Amino acid sequence: MKKKLLKPLLCMLAMVLILTLLTSCSNDRSSSGTDKNVIVDQLGRTVEYPDKVEKVSAGHIYAGKMLFAMGQKEKIAYQLQIGADTEALAKVDEFYGSLPTVLSAPNGVDSPEGLLALGVDVVFTDAGKGEEEAAVFQNAGIPAIAVSGETFDEVYETARIMGDVLDCPERTQEVIDFIEDLRNMVSSRVKDISDDEKPVVMVCGSGGVYTAATADMFQHQMVETAGGINAGANLNGKWANVSAEDIILWDPDYIVLGSSFGVDDVESVLTDPALQTVTAIKNKDVYIFPSTLGWWDFPLPQSVLGIIWTAKTI
Repeated sequence: MKKKLLKPLLCMLAMVLILTLLTSCSNDRSSSGTDKNVIVDQLGRTVEYPDKVEKVSAGHIYAGKMLFAMGQKEKIAYQLQIGADTEALAKVDEFYGSLPTVLSAPNGVDSPEGLLALGVDVVFTDAGKGEEEAAVFQNAGIPAIAVSGETFDEVYETARIMGDVLDCPERTQEVIDFIEDLRNMVSSRVKDISDDEKPVVMVCGSGGVYTAATADMFQHQMVETAGGINAGANLNGKWANVSAEDIILWDPDYIVLGSSFGVDDVESVLTDPALQTVTAIKNKDVYIFPSTLGWWDFPLPQSVLGIIWTAKTI
């Protein structure tokens, strides 16, 4: 796989994706703004929203990056507070850099009052936090639409929801086609690898090497698409806490650390005395997911680059 997926291709695709995410799609609605529409969100809730949506809030990174992918950055009301990632984005995108931050926004942006002061028409909440979070904003009179991206199908459903709410349905198919084309390209290059030849890959979360991606997570699909076997394929839920004994039993060929706020680095994992018999440690095949203007191991549109990187690496 390393010879088939060359580094220049990855770099080129990264540049293409960044340009794609920064491209806006048109808004052609001529409504007076008094009409209402309804959408079923990713919690199964039916939400009424205004016909004309001019400002939106994304309280988590997934929804924020999906807004960029949908070409709707001009509707984002404030900068996400996600550390180095948002700082880099603010430097390369003049409009995003001009938006208020959490500290400079009136009343903060974690409260409904803060969002109302910013003129937010719709807030995209994290479906993983359930109906409780959405209800906080909904009860204050702000339509709250829950979205989730733990699988590719969920990412595509988010694109469809945002395409309807933000009136750019043509962008929905562009986003889906872009991701599917790259997934299919990788799949076609690894399809002849037998299960016996597939490497076992352990993907770790921000909690360090003793947390593992489960079968319910986006990272599981990334590894499988890249031609590997997820070490945590028999686990469920989100980031599972595991022991040294679990890792030794799995004996992964590769260990990949998350790219954000991780408590471990490559050296600390390689020198962990409890893991010295693990194949990935012995062969020094421990890596960290790349991160430039977005994390490649997180449910985000650019994570398709993480699939290409994984296929090239393992």
